[in-house]
Amino acid sequence: MKNQIRKTLSAAAAICSLLAPTVQACTGIRLIAEDGTVIHARTMEFAIDIHSDVMMVPRGFARTRTTPDGKEGLKWKAKYASIGANGVGLPVLFDGLNEKGLAAGTFYFPTFAGYMPYTAADAGKTIAQWEVGSWILENFASVEEVKANIGNIVVPAVVFGGWGFAPEAHYIVHDASGKSIVIEYVGGKLNVHDNPLGVITNSPTFDWHMTNLRNYLNFSMTNALRCNLGPLSFCQPARALVCSGCRETSRRRRASFAPSRLASRSLSQRRAMMRSWRRSTS
Repeated sequence: MKNQIRKTLSAAAAICSLLAPTVQACTGIRLIAEDGTVIHARTMEFAIDIHSDVMMVPRGFARTRTTPDGKEGLKWKAKYASIGANGVGLPVLFDGLNEKGLAAGTFYFPTFAGYMPYTAADAGKTIAQWEVGSWILENFASVEEVKANIGNIVVPAVVFGGWGFAPEAHYIVHDASGKSIVIEYVGGKLNVHDNPLGVITNSPTFDWHMTNLRNYLNFSMTNALRCNLGPLSFCQPARALVCSGCRETSRRRRASFAPSRLASRSLSQRRAMMRSWRRSTS
């Protein structure tokens, strides 16, 4: 089992290295090993250094969260301990894992995030958009629990003082069974998407990305063979691979197709494929 976990971790690290050219973007993946072990990983290429620190939140830790008008927001005490990375000095986890194996990650969602409307009467059930990850990790043990409770909170557009604007984000959640969802606020409404591939990137919306994958059903991880058309012979340039590029759509395709392609290959074949992909994106 340890050998299988090691191979799965190596595959996750390799895929993330392929998804992380120098670009202002992020990609998250989830892999499930043959023994059922769930591995999740991400890249982080935000436009600025958010100065993340590793942070542990113990059980029983008391929270009072943030509202747009400065009133006290939702209060709770952590049911589960969690560990992960914060950002910009905030005492919350942007990405983390709790003691039950539930993982949550915050991802940039520019121009598409449209948070919920807020009134002063909502203060007691309100949290800021950067606090969603900690709320999930400290209160729930599974994706199903998150789905059952996410509609009970209000997540409005709260301006982060250090930046002077309301950060735009969406979220991915995985649990120990391998279930995964994506949470998005669009047009003032909550949208929760089942995420069978365990993948997230950035904008546009999750449902758009899933529809877009249908344009690549003939996707190949290797270059096409030479093609002869009459007297002419053509070979595919390395950069013509469907998986090349740094846009959200390109990273989504790589992250969606790569795990299944790797799983069916031997270790030596995986290494050869990864060398080929690195050349195609360099």
